[in-house]
Amino acid sequence: MKTKNLIFIAAIFIMFISVESFGQRGMRGNQEGAQCVLPDLTEEQETKINALRTERIASSTQHQAEMNELRARKRSLTLADNPDMNEVNSIIDQMADKRAQQMKARVQHRQEVRELLTPEQRVIFDSQSGQRRAFGQREGYRNSEGRGQGRFNDDSRRGRRR
Repeated sequence: MKTKNLIFIAAIFIMFISVESFGQRGMRGNQEGAQCVLPDLTEEQETKINALRTERIASSTQHQAEMNELRARKRSLTLADNPDMNEVNSIIDQMADKRAQQMKARVQHRQEVRELLTPEQRVIFDSQSGQRRAFGQREGYRNSEGRGQGRFNDDSRRGRRR
């Protein structure tokens, strides 16, 4: 009887450990990993880069708010009994324009940061470009509206993995 209880407790313990090991870490991850680490930055470079980063975060926050408003408007229009497709298409065009503006701003920000760096720092900065994506922005992690979908693409809702 004691052996059965011991085996039962051990089995539960092993199941608990294995379930915990499969837990997701979340979309945020390690926030320090989002920033590029460059060697030998001067105080002036750090100050200017931080100012550019703060400006970029503010514009990105505004962009996200505008996109969320457009998404909500599009959703409410498409849920109507007789949706006005001209208005829905207009909202989709606005979303595409905003997305293009955001991409242009991202490239501009990157170039402004590059201009502050020495040639040696640029080499490192350029080599880390694919690794410095924002949280949840790896390929396959965003749906058609630019929102994160966790580990899988849109098909994950239907039980299919990528």
